[in-house]
Amino acid sequence: MATTPDAALASVRDALAAATTRRTPFTLASLATASADGAPRSRSVILRAWDVDRAVLGIATDARSAKVREIRADPRVALVVWDDDTQVQVRLEGRAAVLEDADERRRRWDALGTRSRRGYATLAAPGTPVDPGGTPAQDDDEAAWFGRFAWVEVAVDRVDRLDLSTDPHDRVVAERDGAGWRARRVAP
Repeated sequence: MATTPDAALASVRDALAAATTRRTPFTLASLATASADGAPRSRSVILRAWDVDRAVLGIATDARSAKVREIRADPRVALVVWDDDTQVQVRLEGRAAVLEDADERRRRWDALGTRSRRGYATLAAPGTPVDPGGTPAQDDDEAAWFGRFAWVEVAVDRVDRLDLSTDPHDRVVAERDGAGWRARRVAP
């Protein structure tokens, strides 16, 4: 049974809130950017924060990563999440920015668990070749780890929710409309 466009948008908001407070199928998203030559680049990211009032997602990443350079060059991004249990796909489009505010960046860093912070111990930048069979060198300097940490915020401008569990399939697209959202049903 088809849901109303506003109810579909509300379900996406709720699912993103849940995904950033506990592990759900929407916690792991695919983030797409454009490379310097315009080629598409996609990688998995963990959604770590969702500000429902501003429609802004938060993602932690290595400041030396290609995605940071790509976002700074062209902030347009897309994310895709899929819930196999409910058969719902959500595509999110918006503009990303690398957080420059030092205090807010520190707050985001402090909210990460020890295991997540340890991910920034690698001395080499992401994508740097390593010796075959070797592991990248790491350090134990947590201040250096913080220096490698970046917080990316994605201001969502468009939501595309496709429900494949219904017959016929149900698709709703919502776009920012001033301070609010305009949601409408579209052909799947």
